[in-house]
Amino acid sequence: MRYRIGPESDNGAGDYDDSPSPTELAELMQWLENETARHKREEAAEPSLAEFAVEWDDITLERVAAFRGALNTASVEADMQAFLEANPNLLVQPLGGGHGRWVIPEKRLGSEHRADFMIGQKSTVGFEWVAVELEGPQRKMFNKNGEANQWLTHAIGQINDWRDWISRNRDYAARPRTDKGLGLVDIDGEVPGWIIMGRSSEASPETHDRRRRLARQHNIKIHSYDWLVERALARCAELTAWRRGEEMD
Repeated sequence: MRYRIGPESDNGAGDYDDSPSPTELAELMQWLENETARHKREEAAEPSLAEFAVEWDDITLERVAAFRGALNTASVEADMQAFLEANPNLLVQPLGGGHGRWVIPEKRLGSEHRADFMIGQKSTVGFEWVAVELEGPQRKMFNKNGEANQWLTHAIGQINDWRDWISRNRDYAARPRTDKGLGLVDIDGEVPGWIIMGRSSEASPETHDRRRRLARQHNIKIHSYDWLVERALARCAELTAWRRGEEMD
């Protein structure tokens, strides 16, 4: 950026200086200080999260088929919790790009709360987290009258409770595990949420608008388990196409 320091002539010409103003220099130095601190936090956090690291491309059609089978036989939420803990890469398929992905099951938030999963990915802006609440695959999102049922309402309340706790305890939550924190680096009380419950075949199209409205109001994605199946299948197709392209090259 160039800064004019001399009087402007009739044709707009004048003397220019490439030096930033004191205010701009102070802002730049503050930005550099913040970025340096963020990178240090990330470097300290990653080793302690190694046990939760997930390879996003470690997904196969056989694993998706096993997921479908588990959904068809599951009777309670705990069945899906156990399956997804054993197959965490199914949870990261809806994510976009990133420089690493982590899935932490049954994450304790103090003595009051437990998130079914905390999913993290790292991007150019740092760590980004998603708080996940599971409900049973046999539970419907809405009653016959189109209102959110007790399980969906409870799930929304759970995620909002977690956010309140994180807001009150952000320093502890965002501190690396090696520094006696929870290791959820960069997290804050506005963490996005996912609610996974029910099956798509049980969802009435008449409730879609209501679901989208709830999602916008609470910054929570509300999906059936089949959403995870669809995202995993899409990833399998992308990987197959990419590998075929590699072979042709």
